Order: sequence, then C-alpha cells, then structure tokens
Amino acid sequence: MSRNWLVDLVPAERPGRVAYLFPHAGAGVSAVLALGRALAPDPHPVAVRLPGRESLLDQAPISDLPAVAGRLAAAIRTHAGEAQIILCGHSSGSVLAYATARELEPETAALLVVSAQQAPGTPVRTAAGAWDLPDDRFFAQVVTDGYLPAELLDAPDVLEMVAPALRADYRATYEYLTGSTRWAPVASPILAVRATEDETVAEEDIAAWSALTTCGHTTALIAAGHNLLRDRPVELADALRHALP
Repeated sequence: MSRNWLVDLVPAERPGRVAYLFPHAGAGVSAVLALGRALAPDPHPVAVRLPGRESLLDQAPISDLPAVAGRLAAAIRTHAGEAQIILCGHSSGSVLAYATARELEPETAALLVVSAQQAPGTPVRTAAGAWDLPDDRFFAQVVTDGYLPAELLDAPDVLEMVAPALRADYRATYEYLTGSTRWAPVASPILAVRATEDETVAEEDIAAWSALTTCGHTTALIAAGHNLLRDRPVELADALRHALP
C-alpha cells in the first residue's frame, strides 16, 4: 500500500513540520538518508520509497507518474496530520515532488524544494525511448543525462538490481515532461537549487521554476556537481531551512 512508500528517517512524536524527500530516478531511502540526518529533528525527515527498490524490490515499479503523485499525496495527507508539509525533490524526484504538490491542492505545501532538475515546460534534454535500450546503452545514456553517477557503470550487480525501477522512473519522468499536462503553478513557494558545476541542467532551466508558483520563488547555488544528495547534503539542508517561511 502507498503508506509503505513513506519511511520516517528518525523517531518523532507529532512534529510541527515534515519534509518528504524524493530521491532521483531508481533510488530509495539510502539516497536521501544523509539529507534527512542533516535536516533532523526539524523538519522531521521522511523518505519517499516507491515500489521496485530496497525493501519493496519484489513489487513492480510504476511508470505512471500522475498516478504515483496522486497516491503519494493521499498518503502524505494522512501521514502529516496537522504538521506543515515540505516537499523536497532531487533531480527527477523534483518532477514527482511538483506533481505531488499539485495533487495536494487545495491544501498546500509550506515549501517545494527542487534540486538539479529542469522545470516542467522547458525543452526536455533526456533521450526519448532510452528506457527500452539494452543495458549498456541505457546506463550510458542515463549517466550522460545526469541520473546516475558514472562510477556505477563499474558495479554491474548494483545496476542489475536498480535497472527495473530506474527504467520505469526514467520513462515516467520523460513522458510526464513531454506529455499534454498543463503546467499550472502551485500555491506553494518554490526553492530551486542549482549545483554550479552541474553540466546536465542549464541555469535557465532552474530559473524557469519561477513560473510554476504563485507564492514566490528563490534560487540557491551550491558549489558542486549534479549529485547534491551524495556530495552536499548539509548545504542542501541549510538551503531548505533558510527558505522556510
């Protein structure tokens, strides 16, 4: 059930603010654990873990992003209770976080954080149909597109394990960004985070998130490459806290 998609990273009793952390394509709790530890105890960190990875490895991945966002929004409403909701996505997880914010309305998140990801409505740079390529070509393309660190190409056992979820997420994100969805702004402030050495996302793609909110937009710069969850979790946590209303 979708309530199992939410994993509390630290114990908490009735937190005032809860940050739901959306990892990049194919990833799960382990990818956002360092960020969650940097955020705790306030806001209380909760990882989003979808079917097809980690303890849910025996469940089929879901490649329908709007359906996932709808189920996540319902689960988050129940999990958060009276607490303020913060949504924080990294890379393709930012797209799912945005879609979830839309599904939450008319309730609103106190803050939507999007990290190292082009805004919906900008030209899509990822490759069409890559999710159907043979493994070697698929993984090479995903590295080029910034959704996998290059060093994982030397870890075939890991790649084999994450491949189904990665393919599903890659397809879901691409089809959502290139589909007929109307990119309506959300009633939540947006913090867009750009890694200054990230060659996979253009500066204007990060700035374009400003058109997707009616409640204010700020940008944070972090000196790093694309993988902020791994390389700069403390700086990312600091940027999130600074942007909180």
